[in-house]
Amino acid sequence: MKPLFIAAILFAALCTASAEAHTDAYFDKVATAHGGQLRMAGPYHLEFVVTGELVTLYVTDHSDQPIDTAGASAKVIITSGKKKRYVVILSPAGGNKLSGSGEFKLSKSSTVSVLIAFPDQEPQRANFTLRASGKATKKSKRHH
Repeated sequence: MKPLFIAAILFAALCTASAEAHTDAYFDKVATAHGGQLRMAGPYHLEFVVTGELVTLYVTDHSDQPIDTAGASAKVIITSGKKKRYVVILSPAGGNKLSGSGEFKLSKSSTVSVLIAFPDQEPQRANFTLRASGKATKKSKRHH
């Protein structure tokens, strides 16, 4: 009975550690390939990058392998302040990239909700809280 109990405790500890490894606080410390902010959305990691009026989303799997975005689409909802809401539609832009442009303003309190859809799969959602630059606040280590 003791070995089974110990195995159960170890399994629970591993599951907890794995779940904590994918929190927003964890992703805010991860160095990203394109200088953006990283979040998890279902089976995907999404790197969100803003350059001027261009919004780009890079999609990888949990092993940081690029996911081809052909046929995918994404909707980005940017909320700045109490009543300012902007929508940017993203389309495939080659490789693992989706991009789109629009007029929007980022502030220190901007939040972004991304809904990404691939053919024949359930849509996935990720939420970002950005600085005015649209980049992650810290870069300390590479994920995985």
